[in-house]
Amino acid sequence: MTPEPANVVVCPSCGAANIEGSDSCERCLMDLTSIDIPEAAQVLKESDLALPISALRLSRAAKVAPQAAIREAIDLMRRDHVGAVVVVEAGKAVGIFSDRDVLRRVAAVPGALDQPVAAVMTPDPVVLREDDMVAAALNKMGVGGFRHIPVVRDGELIGMLTGRDVLNWVMGRYFD
Repeated sequence: MTPEPANVVVCPSCGAANIEGSDSCERCLMDLTSIDIPEAAQVLKESDLALPISALRLSRAAKVAPQAAIREAIDLMRRDHVGAVVVVEAGKAVGIFSDRDVLRRVAAVPGALDQPVAAVMTPDPVVLREDDMVAAALNKMGVGGFRHIPVVRDGELIGMLTGRDVLNWVMGRYFD
C-alpha cells in the first residue's frame, strides 16, 4: 500500500518517497531526521513578518546610568525580573548589560560589583526602531544571538524587545 502524499517525505538524495517520520530513506539510507519537520511547525505567515514591531507588546526597558555600580544593575535586574538593562545617557541607549555579561565579565573578577556598569556593558548596542518589521527583529535576534534588543523612537529609548515578547506574540496570535 502506497502512503498518501500528505504523509510522504521525499528523499533529497535519491527522490524516493518515504513514510513521514522515517529516520532514514528506505532506498539509499540517507538520514531524513533534519528534513522531516512537521508542517505545523511553520506557524508564521509571511504577512505577519512584515508587521512593524509596534504590533508586538514590548517589555518596559530597565535603565541604569553608565556610572551606576554593577551591583545596582544586577539588583535592578533581579528586582524587575529582567535579563538585561539598558545603559542610558542623556536619553540615548549607550550600552546594554545582560545576565550573560554577569556570567562572562563579572563573576570571575574580584571586587567587580562596585565598578561602574560602563566598564563591562556591551557598548553601542544593536537597536530596533518601532517601525522595523518583525522579520528584521527576528533576523537581528537570530544572527546576533540576542535575547534583548532596545527599541527606540527618534533615538530615544521606548522599550525592549525580548525573545519572550516574540514568543508571547506568536502564541497569542496562533494558539489562543
